[in-house]
Amino acid sequence: MKLSMIAVAAASLMGTSAFAADLPSKKEPAPVAAASADGFDFAFGVHVMTDYISRGISQSNSRPSATAYFEPRYNIGDTQLYVGTQLWKTDLPTNPFAEVDLYGGVRQTWGKFAVDAGGIYYWYPNNQNQYWTSGAVFPAFANGNTLLNPANAGLGLCNNNGFCATTARDPSFLELYLKPSYNFSDAFSVAGNAFYSPNWGNYASSGGGGFSSLYVSVLPKYTFGDSGFSVSGELGYQALGSLKAGTIYNAQGNVPLKFPSYWAWNLGVSYAWNNLTADLRYYGSNLTSTQCYAVSSDPSGNKPGQAFTGTSSWCGQRVMATLSVDFTYQKDWKH
Repeated sequence: MKLSMIAVAAASLMGTSAFAADLPSKKEPAPVAAASADGFDFAFGVHVMTDYISRGISQSNSRPSATAYFEPRYNIGDTQLYVGTQLWKTDLPTNPFAEVDLYGGVRQTWGKFAVDAGGIYYWYPNNQNQYWTSGAVFPAFANGNTLLNPANAGLGLCNNNGFCATTARDPSFLELYLKPSYNFSDAFSVAGNAFYSPNWGNYASSGGGGFSSLYVSVLPKYTFGDSGFSVSGELGYQALGSLKAGTIYNAQGNVPLKFPSYWAWNLGVSYAWNNLTADLRYYGSNLTSTQCYAVSSDPSGNKPGQAFTGTSSWCGQRVMATLSVDFTYQKDWKH
């Protein structure tokens, strides 16, 4: 989902939270209407897109991507219990087979107000690469410190040349979420997101001590009657914690490393017709190119045998187009 920063202080660290996925809003894998009757149903669909952007950061190296999901649900009045899985095509520094989202929770409706609460596990199976830093000294921090990369940098993933991996061996991690929404009218609604992870990027598994993250956002939407057209947007803030002292050393010694936080946003227009939806959306964030590298560890910023640039274009302003097909199937399971 990946994700935020303000200084190149984290330039040697893998921004695995940028892995976490989202389209117009963070993790809405089954954008379909609630079931109209009690009992089991399931939702499924396929989306293709010109880029896969999570919280302002590309998860597909600014290239086309696709996703498919399957979500069984059980409906009891105004309550819906659900589990699901969603597969995303990615192009990330550790080169996993894919991003596989495993999630579940409960959706509850009270008239015009609804709440969705649950958890999602971002699984990155079969990681092919460890990302190796290739320089001994990195650019200055915003506070004037210099980031060093000794062979004993703490993550314990160094090769014979003393180059140390800057990501967990397995960057999979868990987020808990709460998503309220309110329909002010048939045309206008506002939703919110709150995503919390106790171990962002799974750094705890690699000796980094782990740290928490919190992403919050607001998502207004306006629908133009029965025309099929709607406009929507999102404004979000990603807050991140610190790696414990000793994970990375800087010029002032063994101190904790704080990941900066950032804003991300999107604004777009959608057209829905039957089960098809076309969406054109502008994405942006307040991350600079060096801050973007700090979050994402985009390999283009530190290619082996080339000068270290510490920059990335994965967080730049861009437009993304998405074509989706979504279905809900319900059967009278009593007969």
